Parts: sequence; C-alpha cells; structure tokens
Amino acid sequence: MPRIQLPAKEGTNFENALSLVPNVKEMYDQLYEDLWSSALLTKETKEKVRVYLANVNGCATCMSLSYVDDYTLNEQIQSAIQSGDFTSLSAFDQSLFSFIHTYRTAPRKVTDQEIESLTGTWSNEQIMELLAVINLFDGFHKMIVSLDLYDFCSLR
Repeated sequence: MPRIQLPAKEGTNFENALSLVPNVKEMYDQLYEDLWSSALLTKETKEKVRVYLANVNGCATCMSLSYVDDYTLNEQIQSAIQSGDFTSLSAFDQSLFSFIHTYRTAPRKVTDQEIESLTGTWSNEQIMELLAVINLFDGFHKMIVSLDLYDFCSLR
C-alpha cells in the first residue's frame, strides 16, 4: 500500500505519485527516454547500473525485470550483492559497481585513480552520462522503496 495518497487515475503507482508534480514527471519521463535511447553507453551497461541499484535499494519490481532480456545478469548481480563477493564478475563490472557504491554513498571519496580508470575506458561525455544514469535509477528506486510504490515502476 503506497505511503502517500495517490490520485485515482490510470497509470502505475510511481507515475501517479510523480503526477502530483506534473512538471517533474514530464522532466523525468524525458530524461529517462533520453538516457535510455542514447548510444553513448551500451544498453547492457545501463542495465547493469539499473539492476545493481535495484538490488542495493531493495526495489523488488526492478530486480525482477530485464530490459535487455538477460535474466542471468540479474542473477549474477544479485548473487554478488547478497554474498558481498563480486569476484565472479568481470574486472570491468567489479570496477563499475565499486565506483557506483563509492559515488552514491561517499562521493567525496571517489579517488583520482577511479576517475582515471573511467577515463581510460570512457570519454568525458560517457562518464557524465553514467553519472546521470546512476542518479536517475538510484532516485527512482529510493522513491519507489521509501513510498512503497510497487506495481510496475518504470517510466515509459
């Protein structure tokens, strides 16, 4: 049961919650569409970020979905998070998830070495898009979990 009063209208709980501030919903919808359709980062990278954050934040709906039709990815990430052992994942994924963890929990602790590692793999534009994707999904999941907005949480 959602923890705030939602308007009685068609749509997901999350969409209805965001509709309480229509201009914000429109901006979120546009940002989501722009980031997901952008070719700067691969869809698989964006999906890894989404699934990692869904698991960290406890967004049950998002943990059960795959936007790239690869549920083994969900299982691998969930297993690594539950066990605290990421060694079964690629070096790239380990580095990505370590960066996301530090970035979202203690951003001032992101090291020059971590940024240099990213710039060795990605352009500055890709790094900025990565940060936008992290913030978008992290924010979505935090709103969904804290307000109990589960049903289907993705914007379309």
